[in-house]
Amino acid sequence: MNKPIIKTTDEVLDILPQTINSAFCSLSKWLVNGKESLRLTAEAIKEKVKQIPEEKIVEPEPYVAIPAIQQISYCQNSEELRDLYANLLTSSMNTDKKWQVHPSFVDIIKQLTPDEAKIIKSIPNFKNNFMPAIDVKLMDKNASGRGHQIFITNFATVGLNVIEKKENICSYIDNLVRLNILEIPPTYHLTNESLYKPLEESPVLEKMIPQAYKYIYNIGYNHKIITITNYGLLFKQICCQ
Repeated sequence: MNKPIIKTTDEVLDILPQTINSAFCSLSKWLVNGKESLRLTAEAIKEKVKQIPEEKIVEPEPYVAIPAIQQISYCQNSEELRDLYANLLTSSMNTDKKWQVHPSFVDIIKQLTPDEAKIIKSIPNFKNNFMPAIDVKLMDKNASGRGHQIFITNFATVGLNVIEKKENICSYIDNLVRLNILEIPPTYHLTNESLYKPLEESPVLEKMIPQAYKYIYNIGYNHKIITITNYGLLFKQICCQ
């Protein structure tokens, strides 16, 4: 870079090469607790920026960098969320990725739990990846099969093996759909019905259905699919890699 090197804080200089330090120098004045925020940011991105050729390192756009740097200081207890912010910042400093960084990605990460971050990272990075999901429906045994009520919606095994709160998987999927990371197209399902068996027989799902219900109701399932959106794919490319 041909920019003059401007020192910010001693902590940042100790961790970051001067070229990267200069990319952050103009941002510090906009930060609350700027010195500490920059130190924590430096710790989070120091290994990632080593992979960027020096000539491709540029100053990140303030509308992305300022909120991202601030948020890193709020999630020191979550490696998963801190890593998403660090990847976002690193991408925003790389001329190969800079203009793919959407400013809304900061707000998306703010609305994720660490478990949801793990789910996103576990999803394969291509569009036409159809993942099975089910609704659990309760049918009155005395109603001759007429009518039912939906008891559990959007149960899926995507990321189930890596998350901590497995019983929250349905609400996690709901939130990722709300954030437009995932979508559940109406009326679509997989033609291979055997792919739904692991969901229907999941021990996690078993614990979510009260034992007493099995004496009162017949248990049925609606088959669905989950897929990642174009927006979700871009989010993964910028924030998860």
